[in-house]
This record gives sequence, C-alpha cells and structure tokens, in this order.
Amino acid sequence: MSTNSPGPYCIFCEKELTNAVLKNILKNESSYDIYECDKCAIAMLHPFPTDEELKKLYSCGNYRTGAGKRFGFLIEFLIHLERIRKRRRINQFIKPGKILDIGCGRGLFLDVMRRGGWNTIGTELNEETASYAIKTYDSKIFMGDIIQHKLPAESLDAVNINQVLEHLKNPHKVIEESHRLLRKDGILIISVPDLRSPQFTIGKENWFLLDLPYHLFHFTEEGLSKVLKKNKFKIKHIKRLSLEMCPFGWLQTLLNVSGIRFNLLYDLLKSSELKAGEMAPIGPGGIIATLLLLPIYFPLALALSVLEPLIWKRGGSIEVYAQKIVP
Repeated sequence: MSTNSPGPYCIFCEKELTNAVLKNILKNESSYDIYECDKCAIAMLHPFPTDEELKKLYSCGNYRTGAGKRFGFLIEFLIHLERIRKRRRINQFIKPGKILDIGCGRGLFLDVMRRGGWNTIGTELNEETASYAIKTYDSKIFMGDIIQHKLPAESLDAVNINQVLEHLKNPHKVIEESHRLLRKDGILIISVPDLRSPQFTIGKENWFLLDLPYHLFHFTEEGLSKVLKKNKFKIKHIKRLSLEMCPFGWLQTLLNVSGIRFNLLYDLLKSSELKAGEMAPIGPGGIIATLLLLPIYFPLALALSVLEPLIWKRGGSIEVYAQKIVP
C-alpha cells in the first residue's frame, strides 16, 4: 500500500474530508480510514487500494469462482429467488423494455430479466466471470467501465446497480451516465449498504457490510438521495428490508462483535473453490462458538432486520428506485 497518497477529498463536491468515521482499520496488512463528507453525507475509504491490489482482490478463486458464484447450492438458489422477486418489483415501476445491469457478475439477474420479457445488456470488470455469463446465458456483456462504451443516449428503460456502486472509483460519473442512457421516465435501481443503519452503529469496524477494502465508498440513504436528486432523478421508492442482505448482515455482525474470528460464518458458507483460496485459518473453537450462538443470534437477526425499517426507518442495505426527470 502506498504511504504517500494525498489527503482525502470528496469526489462529489471536492470538499476536503476531515470527519473520520473509522481510523486505522487493518485489512490485508494495510491500514485504512473512512472519512465522511458532512455536506454530501457520503463516506469514502482512504487510501484507495491500487489498481494492482484491486485486481488481485477481485480475482477469481479469491472474491468469486470462475462461474461468478460465492456459495453452495442452497444459498445460490435463494439468491435466484430473490432476483425473481426483484424483477417483479421493477415491473411495478416500468413495463418490460431494455435494461442494463452494471457489474452483472455471472449474469444471473440478466437471465432472470430476459426470461421476464426484458431485453438485457450488462457490464462486468472481470473477464473470466463475464465469459461465463456470455457462454451460459448468451448475454451481451461489455467489459470494463460503462462510461467508456458511449452507448446511445436515451436507449434504456432501466439501469440496475446492485451492490456495485460502492465498489467503483467513479460512482458520481456512473450515476451521470445512467441519466444520459435512460429514456424519459426511465428507472434507476441502486442497492447499497447504509452507513447510518443500526447495523453499523452496533458493528462499527465489525459490520459485515462494511466489507473493507472492497467498498471504496460508504453511502447513507440521505447521501444517495442527494446525489440522485442532483443528477435529475426523482426518488420513487426506498426499500429498507432486503431478505438477501439484512438478516445475514445482522447475524454476521453480531458474531463478529462477539469476538469470533472475523466473518467466520460467511467463510464457512463459501463454495469449496473459494475455501481453497486465500482465507484466514478456521479453528474448531470458532466453529463451536458459532454453533452455540446461532440459536440466539439467528432469531435476533431476523427481528432486528424487521425493526430497522419499522422503528429506525433504516436498513442495513437499501434499494432505491429513482425515475429520470427531463426538464
């Protein structure tokens, strides 16, 4: 990690960042801080990993398998069902047309949307994962940053950015480009963790969805809403309970706070290919402690996932539906 990186500045308003949310978080033998912009209500990692470090972090066999999967059959099946539920939600806001999935991974969401009558395209940074999507689902995938491809303006009905925006070095530019690509009244769907959720308040550096150093930006519901409105989007709906993200986010955070080896349960659930990669050692003591705490923490995690949006009007992960406004 480079030690001479410049001080942090907000990429959304260019203000110097002085509000340190977290300091000196050690990951992969490097130390990171998180600074929040008081004006934009969005935080960022400092310093960013280098391009070489990011490439290694996202390599197949480390972050995901060559097929883009992270878990065993049962969890992957539940993820598939959640994608179908998301298609139904999107159809409530706009009829089937052409949709772009930014950071499409193995192409599962694109396939689900295509089977529902949508015309689909995607972008993906990892070439091996994109190749899987192309071969398996016959999907049209653009490699790299969506901005570099200069797709026709107003050519899309919907853009989906699911748990991806926080990974990008240029989220502001991607939102601007999404506005350019969408037709009038087109829908932008963005899913991100919420830094002001009770999950973070309790977990801090142990919050599962903090996911350092993969997450370069850390959004709040207020901050994401601000930047969308600034880019001429109207917020139509905010979904604060994600069955895919919130219960497990709470569960793993509670286990982390309890002092069990960091993200142990998450690692145990990974596919065998990822388990064979670079992972911290798994000792029997941690497994026994996890098994003993699961009967207590699992129902508690479910309850807290429901209470977050009901009582605190928050969600560990939020899904924002925004409509393009044309003056």
